[in-house]
Amino acid sequence: MTTLQEIRERYDFPDDDAIIAGLDNGATLPVEFYTAPEFHDLEQELIFSRTWQYACHESVLAKPGDYAVTKAGRTPIIITHGRDGQLHGMVNVCRHRLHSLAEENGNKPLLQCPYHGWTYDLNGQLKTAPRSNREPNFDCSTISLERVSVERWDQWVFVNPDPNARPLSEVIGEIKPRTDEINNDLREYEFKVRYEYDMACNWKIWAENAVECYHCPTLHKSSFGKSYDVGPDDYELASGDNTIYHKGPLKWIPGDVDLAGLKGFRFAFTFPSSFFALDDYVGFIGTIVPTTLNRSFAFVDMFAKPGADETVVKEWLDMWDRTLQEDEQATAIQQIGYESGRVRAGRLMLDSESPLQAFMKACHRSLIGGA
Repeated sequence: MTTLQEIRERYDFPDDDAIIAGLDNGATLPVEFYTAPEFHDLEQELIFSRTWQYACHESVLAKPGDYAVTKAGRTPIIITHGRDGQLHGMVNVCRHRLHSLAEENGNKPLLQCPYHGWTYDLNGQLKTAPRSNREPNFDCSTISLERVSVERWDQWVFVNPDPNARPLSEVIGEIKPRTDEINNDLREYEFKVRYEYDMACNWKIWAENAVECYHCPTLHKSSFGKSYDVGPDDYELASGDNTIYHKGPLKWIPGDVDLAGLKGFRFAFTFPSSFFALDDYVGFIGTIVPTTLNRSFAFVDMFAKPGADETVVKEWLDMWDRTLQEDEQATAIQQIGYESGRVRAGRLMLDSESPLQAFMKACHRSLIGGA
């Protein structure tokens, strides 16, 4: 694997001490972190193969035999609800010829590869393989699917490709007092639609866009910025080593609605790529998946509060889709700027973009091998 130092020597960007000092003083990461091809593989190895990422809602895995397919970085993953009542996370790759076991969610008593029929139980142990009796020394009990880590964060299921991952509870401990309230409210909400976005940008550009709202009054002036108060004195920001939190009051709702007593917008992000949020009408959870160096994919599962005014719910779902499409367009334009090579780093407004600084520090820390 190419190291960060080897990439630095190839592209001549600052050393780690200079990068850290720059981040402390409001500089961004060097543009090479977004444009040098070697970073894609390095991030897959040091970030996406070792971190917790959102997979699905608990309802997808409610009963024995349920299974869900997802992806964490480049690792295809299948999660099962076993007969033992536990969730099992495994690499969604048959041990025979590396075909996937499933392409979409479902329910089965056993997992059978559609390519050659190798069949596994719900915890990944190989049970049968056609014609295995013709093979000397073939023992099904010695073969099983590769394991990954899987844990619940309240009603959400998260996965980590590392089978020996640090517990999710340790990663989210700094933000959980805030997310307990979010998830408690969101538990009542009902699934409505999944939005998907194929972005022409490096995954970090889209993640950075998601964790700051300095752009909301301009880019989202007729969508998010119209609906919530995003001024610097009213929009709350908090950042930890692995998590970010936003909170902002509602300032406009369709129709004659009294805003007094409403909780407003609350948002949580966990490094590197998962996020969830809600207000008094809709909520969502999603994640960002890097596909290539300069392309990424995001999905967002949208929920609505039962009994909420349908006019507001429809307007709010449309508003969020417009907001995320605006982000998609803006980040694609940013990618062009990064690839120009004419500006080596940007300059942050730390009073409004402190979460962006925290995200960049987490990226850098991960790539130099820090905790």
